Amino acid sequence: MPTSTKFTTIKSLPSPKGNFLLGHLPQFNVSNKHQVLERWVDECGDLFKINFIGKEFVVSANPELNAEILKLRPEKFRRFSKINEILTEMGIVGVFNAEGDSWKRHRKPTSEALNLKKVKGYYPTISKTTKELLNKWKTYAENSTEVDIQKELARYTIDITTTIAFGYKLDTLNHKEDDFQKHLELIFPMVNERITAPIALWRIYKQKKDKALDHSLKTIEKIIHQFIKEAKERLTTTPELKENPSNFLEALLVEQENENTFSDDEIYGNVFTILLAGEDTTSNSISWALYYLAQHPGVVVKVRQEAKEIYSDSLVPETTQLLHKLKYANAVAQEAIRLKPVTPNLYMQANEDIVLYNLHIPKDTSIMLQNKVAQTSEQYFSNPNDFIPERWLKSGCPMQQNHTPDTIKAFGGGARFCPGMNLAMHEMTIAISAICNQFDFSLAVKPEEVKEQFAFTMFPENLILKLKTP
Repeated sequence: MPTSTKFTTIKSLPSPKGNFLLGHLPQFNVSNKHQVLERWVDECGDLFKINFIGKEFVVSANPELNAEILKLRPEKFRRFSKINEILTEMGIVGVFNAEGDSWKRHRKPTSEALNLKKVKGYYPTISKTTKELLNKWKTYAENSTEVDIQKELARYTIDITTTIAFGYKLDTLNHKEDDFQKHLELIFPMVNERITAPIALWRIYKQKKDKALDHSLKTIEKIIHQFIKEAKERLTTTPELKENPSNFLEALLVEQENENTFSDDEIYGNVFTILLAGEDTTSNSISWALYYLAQHPGVVVKVRQEAKEIYSDSLVPETTQLLHKLKYANAVAQEAIRLKPVTPNLYMQANEDIVLYNLHIPKDTSIMLQNKVAQTSEQYFSNPNDFIPERWLKSGCPMQQNHTPDTIKAFGGGARFCPGMNLAMHEMTIAISAICNQFDFSLAVKPEEVKEQFAFTMFPENLILKLKTP
């Protein structure tokens, strides 16, 4: 970690043009705030400061500095404290927003429930739900129905995640529990809005959207607590489940019983966290992959050829062994994550005074880590704005002189690396492979009409596809 005796201070950092009183809040308080940061990187370089009505933030688009900050969690850095404040206020206390010893307590059962061995055990659920998605989309193709891909894939990942999280399939894919998805769709943007709000107006006066949020949170909480009750009854009537829990919720309840570790509210918080992390990020990443595939039919053909070779006439690869052979489909997933990271910004806060890369960071300094700029920079990837899955294959591509995978921070880094990575990559790979194997597809709108929107994660708005069977 390079340092020198002469430190750069935050006061000396450049800053984009802003409002005299409100600072940079008016420019940042938009639905594509991540792109605002990208423009400011162009204006100010990879390290600068901004302020929201006097509240100062450092913004770093330097991948080495960002990696070091992530590496130093949880001791030297934590998530921006307002994230925990807002989620706790909403009744969500889990591994995502916990810090210090509390995080370590939450981390162990979460990591064990989502390790590669357990994810392999979840594969039948992923496989079955993917088949249901394909059968539904076959009807769309036959009827020439245009499909809102982001919403469809949100249902797909909700069905997988709820089955894995608490052993109950909501079947939103077939519109049997659409209300559940609607509540989640309302909650996630409000989490984002409150985290970046300079003044907590909802604590003074509740607008219509705040009342709707309270209703959605209470509804989701009621559903999950009912699942907790039913899971406790299963563990009592079927004691062998304690040795081999069949889902994440059962694993947490066993931990609660054995170690007296978690309250029911904390178990609720962790199950909600799985929904938060498992539904939104994965569905949006698959959506962006299909956005690029729709514009690259030659890549679709290559994915299909691989599928035919690996799992022949089956709808999906029936085992994880076959899934792991889908190198090209996996490369498509990684390339989509590089070009369209659904978590382009990470919000951190210093636990103590520290100097990193000659920058003096005082305790409690808030830092936005902007990760997309490096992922689409010529310095780290050749032809950075081009969709080239081959760059992720061992055989590579002769033109790919620059290839720096370590700059990709879609799953974070350091000790707090996202435990759901294996599950997400399983879902992305099988979905991309199976969809390309069964369908040709194209955009029903112009590419520029598909907009990046940020609501806790970055998703494609107006991503409409036309499907047909090859």
